[in-house]
Amino acid sequence: MIMRTTFFRTLLLLCGIVSGQAFSAELKIVFSKYTPPYVFEDGTGIVVDIVRTALEAGGHTVKPVYVPIDRGFKMFVERQVDGTTIIQESSGLKAEYSDDFMQYHNRAFALKSRNLVIRGVADLGDKSVVAFQNADKYLGGDFARAVEKNRRYKEMAQQEAQAQMLLLGRIEVAVMDESIFRYYRQKLIAERKVEPAQEVVDYDIFPPTPYKAAFIDRKVRDDFNQAVAAMRKDGRYDAIYRKYTEQYFAVRK
Repeated sequence: MIMRTTFFRTLLLLCGIVSGQAFSAELKIVFSKYTPPYVFEDGTGIVVDIVRTALEAGGHTVKPVYVPIDRGFKMFVERQVDGTTIIQESSGLKAEYSDDFMQYHNRAFALKSRNLVIRGVADLGDKSVVAFQNADKYLGGDFARAVEKNRRYKEMAQQEAQAQMLLLGRIEVAVMDESIFRYYRQKLIAERKVEPAQEVVDYDIFPPTPYKAAFIDRKVRDDFNQAVAAMRKDGRYDAIYRKYTEQYFAVRK
């Protein structure tokens, strides 16, 4: 009887250990490269901090995977990762989508010296435009139609190169988030790759673009949603934005 009791106690203990290990399993999460101050490849950034804090609250650990948007999409489809961030359901990815947890404030940027007239997205149809990957999916139908037949429109993963092309006068318009552009412009000026006196204008022709996270496991998605809601309520969410605002510049939520 004593041996049987000891056996069952040992079995329960082992089950608890295995269960705990499964619950706290490491999650490989995709973060888009080239998107500071939201993502830095040293494990920091607004989005990295939000996602890590939220998932750790649910007992998970995060292993960041830094790849361009399209590569991250492919890795998720092939189940090489457990989740991906900064995505919309319009991407077509079959996944367990979270609630909106952050947003970009995209702008159309141009050199002031060009004197461009841009009153709406339709005015981008006849200009040389470089946007971020999947912009034609994320920025709405009007934008997609405006650039559909524009042979001088292209998308690229490296947003630093996008900003540099604009500042060197190689393109007319760059479409990207205002904070990402500001970060890379300051970086390029500091590295003396562009002229600091070059004046830039931005055209506010896009509404804020909300983004979600996407997961393979519904339970992980639910844990994430619950934790982000709690972070918004108790101030941790705002504190993350404030941390990077103090380090770099004001970043709108």
